[in-house]
Amino acid sequence: MKFIVFEGLEGSGKTTQLRLLAEILAQKDIPHITTRQPSDNPIGTLMRTVTDGFLPMENETMALLVAADRYQHVCHEIIPALHAGKWVLCDRYYYSSFACQGVDPCVFSRIADYNALVMASCKPDITFFLDVQPQECLRRIQTNRNYGGMYDSLTQLTQIRMRYEKIFDKLNQSDKIIHIDGNTTQENVTAQILKHLSLY
Repeated sequence: MKFIVFEGLEGSGKTTQLRLLAEILAQKDIPHITTRQPSDNPIGTLMRTVTDGFLPMENETMALLVAADRYQHVCHEIIPALHAGKWVLCDRYYYSSFACQGVDPCVFSRIADYNALVMASCKPDITFFLDVQPQECLRRIQTNRNYGGMYDSLTQLTQIRMRYEKIFDKLNQSDKIIHIDGNTTQENVTAQILKHLSLY
């Protein structure tokens, strides 16, 4: 059984690659579920309204609510699926909280506290970070979406990418994080992912 997380900026293609991997697992008759964070549970649904730019909220409040949603999601969906022998493919995990809410050193430290239970009890087997330049992500967002979320500006995307690198540096001894060049074709990205998972 495997717990696979996809991380990346908005527009990086992580959701597409998760879907393509799910299709390959289905073809191979490998039991799995696909899920995402924020989740589709009540707290997660509220947070999607916030990140889509439709509801203002303090950054600290967001960090607390996202962590609460994550804990509920892990306890009631991710861990039961893993115990049932299913692969879990998750679009975003605790790394996103550091990247999106970790706006200063004090908040960065508190986010670690908020997510401590999840980080200690349910680490991914492998995390794929689809690394795409912020300018390219913004181009994709503007091409494929009818609105801009709260993180969909070049300034925000650039800052979030820097924070991702910061948390990956901190966790590189404990978490298996694979950087994937997402600036190439969709097919090449999928091939890189399948190679790391030994799925051909």
